Order: sequence, then structure tokens, then C-alpha cells
Amino acid sequence: MKSIIKRLIVSMMALAMVLAGIQVSSMRVDAASTTGKVPISCYTLSGRVTTYTTKACTTVSGYIDSVDLTKIKAFYSEYSSVQVEYPTNKGKKTAYAKVSAFFQDVNFSTSTGKTGKELVAYRRSTGTATIGTVYATDICIVTGYANGRTQLIYPVGNGSTFKMGWVSGTYSFNSGSSSFGSATVSNGTYTLVSALNNNYVADISGGALASQANCQLYQSNGSNAQKFTLTYNSDGYYTIKNVGSGKVLDCAGASSANGTNVWQYDSNSSSAQRWKITGAGNGYYTITCKCNGKCLDVSGGNVYNGNNIQIYESNGTNSQKWKLVSTSANTSSSSSTPVAQQMVNYELSQLGIGDYKGNNNVKYNTWYYGRNVSGNGYAWCMAFQAYCCNQITGSNNAIPKTASCTSAVNIFKSRGQFQYSKYYGGNYAPKAGDLVYYTNGSKFSSCHVGMIISASVNGYLQTVEGNIVCSDGNYKVVKFTNNPKRTINSRYVLGYATPNY
Repeated sequence: MKSIIKRLIVSMMALAMVLAGIQVSSMRVDAASTTGKVPISCYTLSGRVTTYTTKACTTVSGYIDSVDLTKIKAFYSEYSSVQVEYPTNKGKKTAYAKVSAFFQDVNFSTSTGKTGKELVAYRRSTGTATIGTVYATDICIVTGYANGRTQLIYPVGNGSTFKMGWVSGTYSFNSGSSSFGSATVSNGTYTLVSALNNNYVADISGGALASQANCQLYQSNGSNAQKFTLTYNSDGYYTIKNVGSGKVLDCAGASSANGTNVWQYDSNSSSAQRWKITGAGNGYYTITCKCNGKCLDVSGGNVYNGNNIQIYESNGTNSQKWKLVSTSANTSSSSSTPVAQQMVNYELSQLGIGDYKGNNNVKYNTWYYGRNVSGNGYAWCMAFQAYCCNQITGSNNAIPKTASCTSAVNIFKSRGQFQYSKYYGGNYAPKAGDLVYYTNGSKFSSCHVGMIISASVNGYLQTVEGNIVCSDGNYKVVKFTNNPKRTINSRYVLGYATPNY
């Protein structure tokens, strides 16, 4: 009887709220992780973030700038939102924001563990602006990965408050463990980029398929001979398998002598084919063979095509440091998506990203200059194209790493990869993956660049372009489909580059 009365009272209360004009909303499905470790002091993932007056994030309240230290006070998983406190010119303001504005992975695991080492925490995944220290004994939560770094929630002070920042290296929990092991890397396919010169990578000589084919240093070319699949094993070591041959990196004869050769060999699960990957700072790793504890090393520290890769005792030099650049988005013999189309897809994923009021402080410039920049003189339309090429191919062979459109055009001309537009005497029909270069009237210089995303439609170029001023005064990545200046006959269109992806 009491249960019936209780249900009747609840129903009457709900009816009363409806009659009073109060909307009763249904519970939404959880769309993001939450954690009880609050408040969390942190910064936005990148750029300015919109705040809202309600948990549902429907009515705009204001903005959080990229330099604002924000405090996350509560999670609302049913709305994928958080309550935030942030500074304004009138003091502090409390509002709501989307989880995705702060967390690299909104569905992060809430498992906890210790880093096992002291690490510098940075504001963003680019490794800029230090914000504190993560200590070896701190109990942390991993919330995502980017640019060879890990986003962590970690305790500060007496452990009653928390910060979120980025640390160098890719950390993850060992299965069933409550603490971190050595810096580990997610299973996947990578190029092994030398710290001696980022244009050179580990390579199987001649793309050979046979056992005992040599591992060497070679200029990056995107071939399968330079792609390696890393697989984590229960002993804490990785196998490193070449994509082209299907054979694994092996220390010749399991020798422990300095200078022992590294080659590929049929997999046999021996310790000569097991490798430990350990963070070496600034996004680099050392790769150590289990059979002898010695490092993968570029012979003599010399950079040239064909120089040998060997085993050598640890010495902390750049000869033994490697950057692991994911090639999971790149084409291979088994991929059905051409790289040109992958480039288009990636650039479309960047739409809306940009700077604040034309200050040029944007991730593409940070990548290009290796630091945050702000102010005039840092136009980023070309840096955007080079950045996207690097993200998809792991190198800048196809699209040169330059911030100058004119310089890029001259490079493409020297390669025989540039075609003038119809206005300037050409007859080339641009296709997806080509770059379109614009000019203010000179046939010998370029002022802007975009990527062709499909064939022209009714004479209009279909493009994605960076550094375009928008109605809110910010400069962003924008798509054009029927712009009168961007036509196949326009004087503004200088011509087209045809990168060799």
C-alpha cells in the first residue's frame, strides 16, 4: 500500500511540474567518461572554447580563451558536458562547456596508476608552456594521446585537487596492473624516424622480402620497406614487423657485441626479436634489444642513404633516439583508400579550426615553427597544407615543409609537378589531392594556397583552405564550393601542384 501511495505522489508531482510549465526531460545515454577527481585545473585542448548557461550546452554564455586556466568542477555524462570556472575581465565566471573541449578522449578510462618517474607537465600536446610536475608516486588517470604525448589527470598539493596536462611519452596501464610500466606505445604501424635528421628513417634495404635483408637508414619515401608494425607482448617487450616483408627486426646471432648488425628475419619469438621501447624525452624513444640490453643505433651517427643500423651500448646520443610516427592513416599494399583521398578527408576534418582574430597562434604554426607564435608575419595557409601532409604520410616529401607559397610553387616547378591555370596558358584539369595556388596578378609569385577536394563543379573549384578570415573575425580552415574568385578561368588562380603521394 505504501509503495502504491509513493508512486502516486511521484506521478502527481510530475504532473504538477508540467502544468506549471516546467519541462521534464528524459535521461540521455551517457556519451562521455566522468571522474570524481575534481576540481581539475586545466587548459582547453586548442584555441577558444564556447561556454553555455545550461548543462545541455544550448545557450551561449561566453568564451574561454586558450590562455585561461580553467577549473572543471563537475561532470554531466548525460550531456557530455562539464561545469567550469574561468577568469573574465570582471573576475571569475561559472558556466558549462563540452567535455570534448578539454579531454583528448571523451571516453577515457578512469583506471588509475603511478607514472613511476618524474615528468614535466605541459599545457598542450605540442609540449609548449610547462604547468607543473607529475611525480613518480602520483596516482594518475590517462585521458588521451596525441603528438607522442599523454594527457593525464594528476594530484596537486595535498591530493584534494587535481591538474590535467600533457607529458612526453605514451603511457598506458599494463593489463591487471595498478601502475605504469616503462613508456609504452599503442600497437600499430609506425615509421621509425631518426633524431639525427627527421627526413631519415629505418628502412629494409631494397624493400627485400628475404630473411637477413639489412636494416639501414634511408631518406623517408613512404614505402612499405619503411613501415613497421609494433605488437606488445606479455613479457613487456615488442616485436617489430616490417610491413613490406612480414619479417621482424632481429639482432644478428643474438650477439651482445657493439656493432652487431640488425636485419629482418622469420619470426621465432626469441629474445633477439624482442624490443623494449622507453621514452627518451621530446617525443623520442630508445629501442633496446632483450637479448643484450643494447640500443638500436645509427652507425657512427652519420646521416646518409644506406648507413647501417646496428646494436650499440646505450650512450644517450641522437644516434639511439627514434620518433615513432603513426602511419595507420597512410596507404599500403592492403589499403583501399589512395593517399590523395586520405589527404582530402583529413583536411575536411580540420574545418573550423583556426586562430583568434588573426593572431596566427594556431597548431599548424606551432608545428611548423616548433613553438607558439603570435602576431603579423606568420600566415599559415601553406603551413596548414604541409602539416596535413606530415600527419597522413609521416613526412614532407610530397608537400614541402614551408610557410611560403611562392617557395612551394618553385619547388613543385623544379620537380615538374606544377601546371599553370587556364588564365595563365595551361589546360590542366585539377583533381582531388592537388594543391591550387593563387596570385595577386604575378605569374611568378603566389599569395595563397588550398587543396582541391574534388573535380570542379560548373567551373567552380572545390577546395579546403587555411587562414581564411571569417565573420567572427577569426581565421579558420574553410571549404569553398562556389566562390566567384575560385573558378577554373579566374585570374586569381595561378595554377596547380600535383604532389607525388
